[in-house]
Amino acid sequence: MTHLHDAAVVFGRKSLESLCRFRSNRNVTHLRSISSRGIVANNIQIAKLHANLIQTSAPPIHRPNIFNNARRYSASTINFGNDKTKSISNSNDQTITTQNQGGEKGIFAKIWDRYSFQGQQKRIILGERLFRSAQHRANDPRWYTEGRIPFEFRPRHAMITMHVWFLHKRLLIDTVDPHLALLVQEELFDILWNDTRARIRAEGVNELTVNKHLKDVQQLTFMHLTHYDHAFQEFANDDGKRFEELAGVIWIHVLNRDEEAYNDQLKRLAAYVEYQYVNLMHGVPDDYFWEGRIPWGDVPVFADMKDNDGNVLDEPVTEVEGLERLPEPWVKTLTDAGSPYYWNTDTNITSWKKPTL
Repeated sequence: MTHLHDAAVVFGRKSLESLCRFRSNRNVTHLRSISSRGIVANNIQIAKLHANLIQTSAPPIHRPNIFNNARRYSASTINFGNDKTKSISNSNDQTITTQNQGGEKGIFAKIWDRYSFQGQQKRIILGERLFRSAQHRANDPRWYTEGRIPFEFRPRHAMITMHVWFLHKRLLIDTVDPHLALLVQEELFDILWNDTRARIRAEGVNELTVNKHLKDVQQLTFMHLTHYDHAFQEFANDDGKRFEELAGVIWIHVLNRDEEAYNDQLKRLAAYVEYQYVNLMHGVPDDYFWEGRIPWGDVPVFADMKDNDGNVLDEPVTEVEGLERLPEPWVKTLTDAGSPYYWNTDTNITSWKKPTL
């Protein structure tokens, strides 16, 4: 993702927030009538207090970075810590670095993270990167061809929310910057709901019913996520029961209670959830995570999958109705209205016309 795309995301959201504030009742409280000069002066004062706080705080704990030679897939020089921005340019790629805060943030630092333009920019960009990483993995065609997951709205949404749950759990245990991690988590779910609304519109439903459908999907999503929480909390010390519970979660939410689902398929998907949970919680380095670069690992191998009678299934599905295969690095995305377009993640070129293989 390039810096132009990141900037478009930030300024698009800021413009929407400004429009909403403008259209609201400006006479509700005297705070609505503060002049722009007063707002600027207030921001400057907060910035000074924030700088003084950082100067008097304990020095951050520096972690050795053993990934200096790895390629960085970020496209901005935003620093997700409170220290000065450090960037390394490698051709067109630039990096983001973060420092361990090493302690509880003060009140002014928290205010700065939540309300300053720089703080909002940080969490919007990181939230977008994390969500797009989860979305890209969930949209891998192998889930719906070799894995035989139905290419329908609910299973596809369940695959996205499964990967968002992994990121959510990692943010909950973050020790680099716990306060900022909670703000990023809020942003991550806001992005999920915006994307869900666009996918609902893409299904062709009546515009007047979009919010009703979104509410229904949100309820299903929360049930899905809490079911994962239950499996890992209640059976933390019982691998067998936890595995059975995860298989049940997948059968209910991903396969939509399909009575003809294969046990072999459920086992492979449950094993993937087990692996990915450990990977996100303990395997992904902090430097990678705070740059939005998630090494998801391999998609499960679905070769030689067997039916419930023990017979090897026929040749894997190669063509699925509605599933588009695009040349790298093109991806399909949606406007807020649900209209599809195609984006080249290397050149940042967008097109309404489908690129050919």
